[in-house]
Amino acid sequence: MTTNEGIATCTSAGTVELPWIRRSNPGAMPLVMINGLGSPRVSYEDGFVEALVARGFEVVLFDNRDAGRATATSGGYVLADMANDAIAVLDAVGYERAHVFGMSMGGMIVQQLGIDHADRLLSITSLMSTTGNPEFGTSSSEARKGLVTPSPTEREAWLAHRIATEQIWASPSEWTSEKSRAKGELMFDYGVQPRSTVHQYNAIMNSPEREGALAEVTVPTLVLHGNKDTLIHFSGGQRTAAVMPNASYIELDGMGHDLPAEYWSTIADEVANHAETAVG
Repeated sequence: MTTNEGIATCTSAGTVELPWIRRSNPGAMPLVMINGLGSPRVSYEDGFVEALVARGFEVVLFDNRDAGRATATSGGYVLADMANDAIAVLDAVGYERAHVFGMSMGGMIVQQLGIDHADRLLSITSLMSTTGNPEFGTSSSEARKGLVTPSPTEREAWLAHRIATEQIWASPSEWTSEKSRAKGELMFDYGVQPRSTVHQYNAIMNSPEREGALAEVTVPTLVLHGNKDTLIHFSGGQRTAAVMPNASYIELDGMGHDLPAEYWSTIADEVANHAETAVG
């Protein structure tokens, strides 16, 4: 497996630099993966990336603006601008078209890519996300409170906050505080931007719901959602698949709003099958 990396630049709603890394084997299918709220690119752990590479993908990961080692902004952007960031990454890597995978906020971004940039996509996978329609995908009151509680910036306090909040919405039979801390250490030591996460949250809240536009998106789409998700209820995934004309829905039994190793193989299989079907 070969690895190379670089920096993409986007000028949508301000100029931002977006560090990216590509892991591939010759002749593999291009797959660009987009992260959730506040998460750096390493939140897609190596084992999951390796599972995707083993199934024939060339995987590109990057830091969203206001996350990881990407540019910290003063806000004022929406999800459409973050979709433009993803296109800048495609351009920097040299992809004319690619499969795209997004988790949570990343799922919202790949949906927006389907709306604004369908000609650049081979397929869409939206994991644990929603359309923006407030009647679907609602959070439990406890999860909502945890989401909007500001995260500390000091390492130990940040890790304690992550463990406490993730437990609320994580896969109940797979989550442990030890695993949550280990992944948190990986993320924090790579780089996080706790004070900038609010700008990503505002981008979600200030973006219009996507249902009307998604009804016109014919890019082959796979929607995955765990049925134990308390942060974005699985009705959000069901609704996404219902409004998109070329979408299928798969429910992941027992999975919450996280990505535990126990589900990597299943998700990688589904994404690979979907991609192969999409390109015929």
